Amino acid sequence: MKRINLGRPLVQLQTVDSTNQYAARYMRQGPVTEGTVILAEHQTSGRGQGGSQWVSEKGSNLLFSIILKPDFLPAYKQFYLSMSIATGIHHYISGLGIHAVIKWPNDLFIQGKKVAGILIENTILAKYLNTSVIGIGLNVNQRIFPDDIPGPTSLSIETGATFDLSESLKELLICLKSPLNNLYQGKFALIRSSYLNLLWLLNTPSVFTDRTGTFKGRIVDVADTGELLVVTNQGEIRSYGFKEVTFQEEV
Repeated sequence: MKRINLGRPLVQLQTVDSTNQYAARYMRQGPVTEGTVILAEHQTSGRGQGGSQWVSEKGSNLLFSIILKPDFLPAYKQFYLSMSIATGIHHYISGLGIHAVIKWPNDLFIQGKKVAGILIENTILAKYLNTSVIGIGLNVNQRIFPDDIPGPTSLSIETGATFDLSESLKELLICLKSPLNNLYQGKFALIRSSYLNLLWLLNTPSVFTDRTGTFKGRIVDVADTGELLVVTNQGEIRSYGFKEVTFQEEV
């Protein structure tokens, strides 16, 4: 399996609609080196999972997209890419002495507050991934957020420090490299176990709400295809796609 380098080249922008959208246009212009990173100081139309917005103060945070070509990865296993990225971001945050968790599917939370989000957009060719654009938003130095953003935090809020964004990006890319190379080497069991070890509320009594109502149970696993697997207190196993269930720890 090939190994990849991240951030070579690094395309730096001041303002863009979104780094993912820019990356898609960038790829249409001609051949692109795998591992290219598109970095922006500000996004006018930043996006999160499920069409949600990603709002960020200009020049305060890390907003970037990575272009990959994981053409060895079956489309049904594309969630392993998401698990790898979330694990790498967690490694960077924990290296700062901050306790964080991954909230399914791939958000990073610190004490119940969101610090990072991931948006991955793939193209598929003959049942395998063809290209992947991995958008990452990490709140770094921002300390004041709009009132309509639910429960945000930043590395600066959590540590009291101000971070050099250039150095933070370098360190984060280093942390992402190891889990991504695990993916490229086909180490699926390692990726899965690393992700599950960091998953918020795994095997913890919790309260869930789905289209049928509210019930109690436990998160027991995540399927290869990314669905959350929950066992109810009555022993029924339920499977959920993104935004099909909400949950919180049982009080």
